[in-house]
Amino acid sequence: MHSICFHFQVNQPYILRTYRFFDINQKHDYFDRYQNNYWINRLAERSYLPANQMILNIIEKYNSEVAFSFSISGTTIQLFKDYCPEVIESFKKLIETGCVEITGNTFSHSLAALNNKTTFVEQVKLQENLLWETFGIKPVTFCNTEIIYSDEIGEWLYELGYQVVLTEGAKHILGWKNPCYLYCNPFQTEQKLLLRSYNLCDDITLRFSDKSWSEYPLTAEKYIQFLSGIASDAPFINLFFDYETIGDYHTKESGIFDFFQVLFSQLVESEKFKLITPREVLNSKEQPATMHTPWAISCSGDEKDISEWLGNELQQEAFAQLYKLEPLYLKSENEDAKQAWLRLQNALYYNFMGTKWFPQNVVKKHFEVYPSPYQAFINYMNVLNDIQLQL
Repeated sequence: MHSICFHFQVNQPYILRTYRFFDINQKHDYFDRYQNNYWINRLAERSYLPANQMILNIIEKYNSEVAFSFSISGTTIQLFKDYCPEVIESFKKLIETGCVEITGNTFSHSLAALNNKTTFVEQVKLQENLLWETFGIKPVTFCNTEIIYSDEIGEWLYELGYQVVLTEGAKHILGWKNPCYLYCNPFQTEQKLLLRSYNLCDDITLRFSDKSWSEYPLTAEKYIQFLSGIASDAPFINLFFDYETIGDYHTKESGIFDFFQVLFSQLVESEKFKLITPREVLNSKEQPATMHTPWAISCSGDEKDISEWLGNELQQEAFAQLYKLEPLYLKSENEDAKQAWLRLQNALYYNFMGTKWFPQNVVKKHFEVYPSPYQAFINYMNVLNDIQLQL
């Protein structure tokens, strides 16, 4: 029997207003309230609310036979609280069923793990506090921004008490090994690693609506055949998606809701599969194999590296200047400016500055904000420079 982990990442950044000039010593609202209100409610209507209701219906039908997990960035939780609190309530209903786990993650969906340990720990602690305040939970498993991971990041997380970490089944790390087995950090062997089966995920995220794909249209029955092709002795199939896959990347009209509803039902009713949450891996008797990851990996592109966010000089300069402000952030008493600095860490701002072209870059395709990477960089740096003055 295969244990299947369905994990969904929920992340949206605050949309920045366009700034060219600033009045020194004046309070500034860096974020476009109208656009943020419009965008988060659009996503709630198309994706989050109907998807949460669909999952709740599945849970009510099958009870403890189903399991799901989510990571929700802190800034996204704040957006929900500011503009669409009913989404928070719908997640609370899911959590109350006992069939949904909320994993730890970074507060701002940030790249802090690529800066240093202190920065990263600050982000994790802020997120833990917000999850406790909002949902009354303390996570024991972790899903980093874009599932970025390395041996060192794993060690930091182990020190923070995280016993299970979700990351990518990158070919250049695994070699001939299969991502559907259990792995562990080489230096903290008690820390379990669940590796994403990215080809199976891409079949939905990237190819579900692609009419040129040889397997189009993708049905639940066909997808279960794909799952059945996994080696019979491989215990885990880990499927990690952006939650916007359901309803936004693929609209209701594409049949995505019907697909997932039938898929979940057929998996539960099959004797070959069992749905689990990441924390349930701690009860597994499977012996993990060591996975050595000296350099950071992610779920990005074919390379599975960090070049999508730090691959060009614009991104690298913005990243360096952002974290130069950390000492000011730690000393400042300007809470508005501190909150703005935290929000600017969201990885999607670095997507907007990207010049690396991916044939099917879902993020850029569905979230057009700037006419060019250079304009994204200029606006970001204008805001960042003013935040420096405010701090």
